[in-house]
Amino acid sequence: MPFHLRTVHAGYAGHAAFYDPQTPPQYPPDLVMEPVHLDIDLFVDIAGEQASGKVTTTVLSRGQGASRLVLDAIAFEDVRVRDLDDHELEWSYDGRKLAINWIVPIKPGEQRRVEVAYRVIRPVDGIHFSQPNTLYPRQAWYAITDHETERARYWLPCIDEPSVRTALDFHLRTESRFTILANGYLVDEIEHEDGTKTAHWRLEHLCPSYLICFALGDFVCADDGVYGDGGQRIPLAYFSTRDHTTDDLLRTFGRTGEMMAWMTAKLGMPFPYPKYYQFAVPGKSGAMENISLVSWNDGMVQDSKLALEWGQRVDDVNLHEMAHSYFGDAIVCRDFAHTWLKESWAVYMVQCWLEDTSTREERDYTYFDDARNYFREADERYQRPIVTRRFESSWQMFDAHTYPGGACRLHTLRKEIGDEVFWTAVRDYLQQYYGEVVETDQFRQVLEAHSGRSLGQFFDQWFYTPGYPDIKVSFSYDTKQQQGTFEVEQRQVDKDKGIPPFVLTTDLGWVIDGRPYHMPIRLDRARQAFVVAMPGAPDQVRFDPDGKVLHKLAFNPGDQMLRQQLIAAPDVIGRILAAQELVKTGKHPNVQAVVDAYEQEPFWGVRREMAQALADANHETAVAGLARLVGQEQDPRVMWALFRAAGSYRDSRILAALMQRLQDDLPYYARQAAYEALGNQRQAAPFDMLLAASEEETYNGIVQSGALRALASTRREEAVAPLLERAAYGATSNRARPAAVAALGNIGQSLEKGQRARVIETLTDLLRDPWYTVRFMAAFSLQIMKAPEAIPALEAYKQRLGHQYHPGVDRIIASLRESDKSDGSAIKKQVEELQQQVRQLEDRVEKLSARLEPGEGRSS
Repeated sequence: MPFHLRTVHAGYAGHAAFYDPQTPPQYPPDLVMEPVHLDIDLFVDIAGEQASGKVTTTVLSRGQGASRLVLDAIAFEDVRVRDLDDHELEWSYDGRKLAINWIVPIKPGEQRRVEVAYRVIRPVDGIHFSQPNTLYPRQAWYAITDHETERARYWLPCIDEPSVRTALDFHLRTESRFTILANGYLVDEIEHEDGTKTAHWRLEHLCPSYLICFALGDFVCADDGVYGDGGQRIPLAYFSTRDHTTDDLLRTFGRTGEMMAWMTAKLGMPFPYPKYYQFAVPGKSGAMENISLVSWNDGMVQDSKLALEWGQRVDDVNLHEMAHSYFGDAIVCRDFAHTWLKESWAVYMVQCWLEDTSTREERDYTYFDDARNYFREADERYQRPIVTRRFESSWQMFDAHTYPGGACRLHTLRKEIGDEVFWTAVRDYLQQYYGEVVETDQFRQVLEAHSGRSLGQFFDQWFYTPGYPDIKVSFSYDTKQQQGTFEVEQRQVDKDKGIPPFVLTTDLGWVIDGRPYHMPIRLDRARQAFVVAMPGAPDQVRFDPDGKVLHKLAFNPGDQMLRQQLIAAPDVIGRILAAQELVKTGKHPNVQAVVDAYEQEPFWGVRREMAQALADANHETAVAGLARLVGQEQDPRVMWALFRAAGSYRDSRILAALMQRLQDDLPYYARQAAYEALGNQRQAAPFDMLLAASEEETYNGIVQSGALRALASTRREEAVAPLLERAAYGATSNRARPAAVAALGNIGQSLEKGQRARVIETLTDLLRDPWYTVRFMAAFSLQIMKAPEAIPALEAYKQRLGHQYHPGVDRIIASLRESDKSDGSAIKKQVEELQQQVRQLEDRVEKLSARLEPGEGRSS
């Protein structure tokens, strides 16, 4: 799953340690008895929201005395177990684990087949059902699976761990009108006389449970032909609900074949699987790399207008999921401690795709954005090693450390050992471990074999130790001596906490009379100085000008050199960093220089970052500049970011500029951002306009969601009623309702007692809503509102979730307890009220008993 879609699902807001110090390390299971094949034979009843049938597991004995198989299986009904070859066995089931014991142990190398018959009804997770109802008569028909990380167990009896991989046969039966998709290739499809059909799909490659997938539903199909290169013929096809068209699907996924051609050439390996299908449905969380059947949330499916803003972003996600076909699917992490070997690689392959097929600017900007996302989590939430066994839930490992943090470390590693060695080693790694499970040391050892380098120190500091290089640089020039001095400090070093300096190699750079110079350096101490001969005062000075090393940088060499860097640096990161440093000075000429540079800047990503820098400046010059820029920008990739940046200021000029732009036919996210920026104008916001926009259902709910959030941002009490109305099930599209729920949490923070209580009650009720993103947003909003009275409802909500989400809800509950008064008054009040009710009930019982004569009112 791509990081920008994963972030809202990995956990909940709030600063906290990654794990409690008492959290035990997590290890993969023993595999004395290893499943090697699953035959999944199920009838899937979409209308009844249930599945029933049988799964046959073929197990292989790996050791002496093997006789016991324990499968994950949560809340199954009507369970029956038998050995298909009449070997005697015993079994027991406690609602979570299915334990099977053969009376006669299985010899090493011997196989056994065990059949589990069962049914699941409205499972908590794993399978998601959708069908029309009275409030949503156009809601789609489908049943899909979604398993990452440990959710197959809610419908499939299996060892729900990545180290366990099986070949698969699916025999899926459902109504004939529905499309049936699954991993692998289609063997046959048989129509039955009762109006149902059975599709037989087979995957001969080994597959962990979290990558098993099927999708059944009333789907639109866009056939994109066959990818063929070197004798391969890989069918490409895309599916969605009828909310979208074949044109939308081809517009969204139509570059898949081009990506496959690039990737197979880059990695020197044919595509591993017999097909590459992708499907998109509402309600799906993010995107997921299920083997040969990638699943998406259909909010990413593009019409012609959305493609203007999101075309490249969707391509990035498409490339990310395809990269998993190699990193994560063909080569599987032994356990989630090594998740970076798949997710970091998928993020990094996007950077490499842009480098090879687009421009250096696109690649560098993606790297910059990835690094920033990692730094934000590391600075605001926690710092952890990229590789760690200490986590409460494997779901926690899917964070900004694993995704962009690991990707930027891969880039640092590549620059450390050189491109040729790096890619040769990567291709060898894929060849060596194809079809296997791996750990980090196996990847390191392949790199060492090809580079001749000892990389233990590199991996220790970058992958097994928390933190990153936080670099501060200063520069001075001595005219008399004609030399410049760079002083470099690693600010993360803390001797008291045992945090050492990083050992890294990079370059210093400077420009004199338009000519660039570089000097390689090695850092290995907390503070180092480098004296460089310079025949004249430099126009620019840089640290790591080619972006070789992941680091956060503070470097202000002076206004004049920063302004030159702002307009003349050949790389986008250099110009972005100059803009950020200039606005920090708070000087009018420097802020104006950023405004002026924006108008001349050719690369869209730099303009986005300049806009944000101006938003952070809190300066009158920035306000005037942003108001002017709002009226000028025409690139759909920039407009939404610019409008959002402008909305950080409450000013009549910003208001007027946004109102003028809203008269244009803006792309969806630009209009969304404009509404949100208007909402930030508080009492000056055009409330009636925002209210009308909040009532209008729009493509993928994008614009309507912005209007709903804008209503809350006005902080007007009259916004509460329409937000409560839109949050209700059936009131508007499920694509926009989560925004209404989030908006309630936002506005609820500033409400008076009566209105606040009403909002909290509504959010508490929404924890039982049919739509999962609404439930999630309700929990998040209760945390934002600091509503400890909702703790009992949140506890109940947690029990209706898959176990991997429990730590996230526990953090919400912990934060609410922390935010309560020191005496826990809200909880104390609830307890006192319950105690009073109990006392009243006891009193009534005593009075009733006192009125009864001996023996009266009793039955014999």
